[in-house]
Amino acid sequence: MRPIRSTLAVLAAGGLLAWWAYPSAADQTTAAAAPVAPGPAVLNAPPPTAPQLENTGIWQAKPTMICHTSAYRAGEFLNQGCVYDDQGAQLVTTNWPEHSLTFAYTYPTDPAYRGNAADLVEVRVKPLADATAFRITFNTMTDPELVGTTIALGNSLLPREAPYGANTRMPAEKFVTVHGRTGDIIDAATGKKAPVTVAVDLERGQVEVRVPHTAYDPGTRSVRIAAAAGLWDRAANKFLLPQAVADATHPGGALTSGLLQKSAYFDVAFRQEPFNSPWRNDAQKTTLATGNISKFFATVDFGKLQQQVTDDSAVPTSGYMNRLYATKSEVRQGRRLPGDPGMPPLGSFTQQNGATINGEGTPSVQFGWICRDDCVSDLPGRLQRYLAYVPDLPKPANGYASMVWTPGYAQSANDQVGDPGMLELLPAGDRDLFHQVANRPSAPTVVISVDGRGNDNWYYGRSGTSVFEALADARRAFGLDPTRTVMSGFSSGAYGANKLSLQFPDVFSKAFICDGLNMAPSFPGINGIADTLPVDTATQHEPGSTLTPLLPSRRNQPVLEWAGLPDNYIPYNIPRERANAYLAGGQYDFKFDSWLGASSDHVVMCANATWGVLTDWLGDMRGVKDPFYVTYVRNPAMDDPESGLVGDHAYWLSDIQSRSGQLGTIDVQSHGFGLKDAPAAPVVTGAGVETGSTVPVNAYTTEHRTKPAPVSAPVANRLDITATNVRTVTIDPQQAKVTCAADLNVTTDGPLTVRLIGCPDHNFD
Repeated sequence: MRPIRSTLAVLAAGGLLAWWAYPSAADQTTAAAAPVAPGPAVLNAPPPTAPQLENTGIWQAKPTMICHTSAYRAGEFLNQGCVYDDQGAQLVTTNWPEHSLTFAYTYPTDPAYRGNAADLVEVRVKPLADATAFRITFNTMTDPELVGTTIALGNSLLPREAPYGANTRMPAEKFVTVHGRTGDIIDAATGKKAPVTVAVDLERGQVEVRVPHTAYDPGTRSVRIAAAAGLWDRAANKFLLPQAVADATHPGGALTSGLLQKSAYFDVAFRQEPFNSPWRNDAQKTTLATGNISKFFATVDFGKLQQQVTDDSAVPTSGYMNRLYATKSEVRQGRRLPGDPGMPPLGSFTQQNGATINGEGTPSVQFGWICRDDCVSDLPGRLQRYLAYVPDLPKPANGYASMVWTPGYAQSANDQVGDPGMLELLPAGDRDLFHQVANRPSAPTVVISVDGRGNDNWYYGRSGTSVFEALADARRAFGLDPTRTVMSGFSSGAYGANKLSLQFPDVFSKAFICDGLNMAPSFPGINGIADTLPVDTATQHEPGSTLTPLLPSRRNQPVLEWAGLPDNYIPYNIPRERANAYLAGGQYDFKFDSWLGASSDHVVMCANATWGVLTDWLGDMRGVKDPFYVTYVRNPAMDDPESGLVGDHAYWLSDIQSRSGQLGTIDVQSHGFGLKDAPAAPVVTGAGVETGSTVPVNAYTTEHRTKPAPVSAPVANRLDITATNVRTVTIDPQQAKVTCAADLNVTTDGPLTVRLIGCPDHNFD
């Protein structure tokens, strides 16, 4: 290796020049580890496992992993439930933002319930020689004695009252009731009881029930089966009914739910639910409110089971689907409880618990809170879900393109489903984000919307990690092209989309930021002033959360931003700050659209069926491949190492560490590609009109610069490196198209160690 050629940096401050000392050449260039894959480790790691998905004993079939689907596999009939849809009965359902402020059932406050104890993940049926086996899997289980489950077998002319005070009717010949390690089967007509065998697997949250053929023998018939879970009163040996307000041992919600009848059940199996329901339990809520759940059942063909027929015909392969996936961490089961570590500030608002009345730290009216490694997020359990829309179009040779969508505060993954039409009075159509982006024959795309462990944590910590875990699962499940992955989001989710695409720019080919904030957290309206003040007032901002200084990382990532003029939630000056940065920097490929009039309203702008403006810009979803010039801003303040969310690499640069723990910028141009930047293109301004759903006609102005393709330059074995507050950087010479003998032309404001992957140590002259 030839000696490094370095250009010493000069730091000018107060008219004085300071020359920084350098490490020896041997320290500057040394051997390094293997290339680092794009994104955090969880994106490229083997899929995590979850105990709830494991099979033991007689059980062998793989779960469908798609919520509210059923299949015949390996001699078993299985119905896949979902997670966090155990909200009981509610007469009138709501969407955002009301669904984050009005609740159906609430669990007892005793931490043993974890706000999730009756959440059904799966129900299975399997015929045995002398019995019928059932397996019930729960999302959360700390004590099986807290929960009771009813299984209704067979049909009846009229619905019958489920036993043990469930206060709910359904057709049945026999009722099987299980609570803890105890159970029985009751003849629905005569009341005659017989024992059943119950076994509990606490680690996996599974309860196995065996009903002997002497009590009920389905033979080879097709049998109607229903199942529902609620809470159990051990002292009274019956189900618990909700009261007005929950206490330590009783559920609440009887008044706020507007019930006609207080059903004991929190979650029901074998459901069909609309996709434009925040947690896909609206049908469950309104049906439970009537006290009659006759509509929820499966007809199980025991002949198929005995013949071990495989039948996945009810498992979709295209269209909408809520897919379950296992995460790598579970700091707590169930839901976040008020006493868990990392409490939100007093007065802040969260999705699962509404206004925080027992927070910690400085009071704040902010939406959500920054939940880092030492914090329990709203939905901390091992199993999570995301919504995917898969086009019914042929898969391209390299896989579908994909677009990841991070919803706004307190929204669920399903909140963007459907074109609501004027004033949300018209039925859902196909003009929503999912249909319009996915169903393009020129670029078939899988659209993925995430729950972000509650969408309250601004995509820090495990909330941010969950985005990459969902993307990794989708890549495995649907066959996605990793080079065509667009990151997008709305409001605080747009902040998250910006944050994650800037932390990990080489994962995302493009970014679409729909009315995004610039600091985290924030509060609607006042952030136009509060986010610009030198000290925090009504909102407590996370140090290092400002996005504008990170924009240079977007050198190779085209971006489209939408903003409202005026905007009632996110004042225009907030996204305008980023627009001005794009205008000032010739290296950006950007488009900035300002929506005008009624369509500038925050909640209208990004749900108004104006997606034609987006799809025109998305094109084939491709970004810059194999960039010859990489710029990256290292922000240690955004690192969450226990969550696996550390942004210290981009493209062929890795192990980028700043010296002071503050922002550090590294800028490396490789001459091995034989390319250089073309002169910056001019900014083009214009205006347009797009039809919408809530607002029929929508005007907007646009500013954009399309970055010209690089032009040819002499090929040289050289790297030009400019570093500000960076102490280490590792370069992959193979990806950078140079060799271990490359000249390093270094400009830095302080000591900098440069490592080349695969290059052994050398002595220098």
